[in-house]
Amino acid sequence: MIKGVIFDRDGTLIDHVPYLSKVSDVVVIEGVFEALQRLVASNIQVFIATNQSGIGRGFFTEQEYHAVANYIERLFQSNGIPIQRTYYCPTHPRHGIGVYKCESNDRKPNPGMIQRVMSDFNVKASELVMVGDSAVDIEAAKQAGVLSALVRTGVDSPVQDLVPDFIGDDVWSVVNQFILRQ
Repeated sequence: MIKGVIFDRDGTLIDHVPYLSKVSDVVVIEGVFEALQRLVASNIQVFIATNQSGIGRGFFTEQEYHAVANYIERLFQSNGIPIQRTYYCPTHPRHGIGVYKCESNDRKPNPGMIQRVMSDFNVKASELVMVGDSAVDIEAAKQAGVLSALVRTGVDSPVQDLVPDFIGDDVWSVVNQFILRQ
């Protein structure tokens, strides 16, 4: 039984905006609220796990990131969707600046953020699904041993040799045709 779904943010829940740093640029993808409301009604927890190398590259600050993340959480909450927690990774191993130039187990495709959900919320891998729009999301899910679903709403939908457990046009189809059928 699925107890939690971890969503990538940009290109999955909201329109992909390169290095999003302004609340005014947040646009929720059609059908996302309705799909996540169905998860909540089924007692399935909702999480976000997002790479945010724009911080590490110096394109925007952690304060600007948190303004956007808090806005998204409030927006979803006001639509009846509590986000249990948003995990983010600000580093980049090649393009980061200063303390942000490093390897991190949290940076997808590494499984760190998914493992933190399991640890922080006492959820087993068999009870989680990772939903994202890119190969790094699917690889992180595979490394963590959780189910994976790819949405075609982002800019990086091809997954090369990785095979997600489900491919859907959007979050609505993933939730209704895959997650709620587990």
